[in-house]
Amino acid sequence: MTTDRRAAERREKKAAAVVVDRRKNDRRNGDRRRAARAPLDLWVEEEKGNELYFRRTGNVSLGGIYFEQTIPHALGTIVRLRFSLPGNDSLIEAQAEIVNTPTIKDGLGMGLKFRELSAEATAALGKFLDEHGDDDDGAA
Repeated sequence: MTTDRRAAERREKKAAAVVVDRRKNDRRNGDRRRAARAPLDLWVEEEKGNELYFRRTGNVSLGGIYFEQTIPHALGTIVRLRFSLPGNDSLIEAQAEIVNTPTIKDGLGMGLKFRELSAEATAALGKFLDEHGDDDDGAA
């Protein structure tokens, strides 16, 4: 009678611990943002394919933007954004990717990372952050 070594190997592998929630990993506990952010309360036009949404912001940084109280898209979704900063009539247009959504069921809000942002938009955001940004190392 022959034995199946592969079956024994599979049983041994099952003994390894499985991480249930990746977000509990130490790397994910801290604030991973790298740039200054500023609170920002305004409406942003978001375009996803043929769909158009108006989202309320919570904060902004050179790295991205956070939308509060909104039903999030799936992680990795790419959208186009259009908005003007307070005190500046120039229209900022950017491509962004959804990189953060709530982990709780029925959670609202989503964090977006800018993927494409013009030099003019970057300068306008930088000026806004200099005037209104916080002193910590956070960013959207």
